[in-house]
Amino acid sequence: MEKVRIAVAGAGSIGIRHIEEIQRSQGAVLSAIIDPSPKAIEVGEREDAPVYQSLAEFLVGDRPDGVVLATPNQMHVEQGLQCIAADVPVLIEKPIAHTLEDGTRLVQAAERANARLLVGHHRRHSPILHKAIEIVQSGVLGQLVAAIGCAVFYKRDGYYDGPFAWRKEPGGGPILLNMIHEVDNLRAMVGEIVAVQAIASSAIRKFRWKIRWRSTCASKMARWEVSCCPIRPLRPSPGNSHRRKTKPTRHMPMKTPI
Repeated sequence: MEKVRIAVAGAGSIGIRHIEEIQRSQGAVLSAIIDPSPKAIEVGEREDAPVYQSLAEFLVGDRPDGVVLATPNQMHVEQGLQCIAADVPVLIEKPIAHTLEDGTRLVQAAERANARLLVGHHRRHSPILHKAIEIVQSGVLGQLVAAIGCAVFYKRDGYYDGPFAWRKEPGGGPILLNMIHEVDNLRAMVGEIVAVQAIASSAIRKFRWKIRWRSTCASKMARWEVSCCPIRPLRPSPGNSHRRKTKPTRHMPMKTPI
């Protein structure tokens, strides 16, 4: 059986995870890595894959069966449009775009071209979330009237510095990096969000001229009343996928991350 050829744009932590899964798969092969950083050269040598400086350069000479975009959020739309123009299926890591307007532009382009485009909300494939959806939809909880969530994250030193400085720019920040997961979990379990009210603050992180670093939002759902979810990218929490970065305590047992 011929293997599916997949290229990965972005050799950061998420791109590396995609590369690992491709290499582990019996039905796929890593066709290329697209990333201008010196680190990408090292990854390419280790994974025995050619490295390209840009997606445009790569698509001129090759047409893989698919491309994974694991690049900074601000690059998703333009690179997604390049894949659509080249008629190459693309998986775009969340968020699909860094602004609503650009996201709309990308979706409209994909619909016009009948392109194959998928957003990488990987938690939709989690057996834990599947079980939660099953419980909610079974009716065993009775009529839902509200949901409360909380996400507080530990971020290692350097998380916002050097090659990761884009996380401090518009298109980065905890809402599009972290809270987007919780929003999608909520949508999967209880349906679409029809209205949102939010309070944002940047009192702790000192990037207030760029983006907000703490938020609390109340959302009105299509089928019921309200959800409330505060998020803080400042310290560890027993209920988030970053637990593996912290040491276990009596109040925060180490378990398999979601």
